[in-house]
Amino acid sequence: MGMYENGVISVQIFGKEYPIASDQNREYIRKLADYVDSKMNEIAASGDAFASGKIAVQACLNIADDLMRTRNEKEQLIRTIHGRISNVAKMIEDRLKKKKSCSQVKRNRRG
Repeated sequence: MGMYENGVISVQIFGKEYPIASDQNREYIRKLADYVDSKMNEIAASGDAFASGKIAVQACLNIADDLMRTRNEKEQLIRTIHGRISNVAKMIEDRLKKKKSCSQVKRNRRG
């Protein structure tokens, strides 16, 4: 018995049925297949009469582009958040230094 024998799901992409072996959730695999199918149909509907292999390659490139853009946006967001966290941390440190300095001045006046 193979590793995925119980985890084979049949999906339809661009009019063809494919058995997909995966230990992922079946609904998730269907969503992935639907996404690939919609990308391929979108390219086919653009009017360019490509062979299905070329449509598949173009869909892969489009999906890779989506992925790269999303990764870049995520990395930019992370940099922005880190910058904001650093700014807040610096403000807190400055405030604590100021408070400590004021406390020392008050002690020196009393003493």
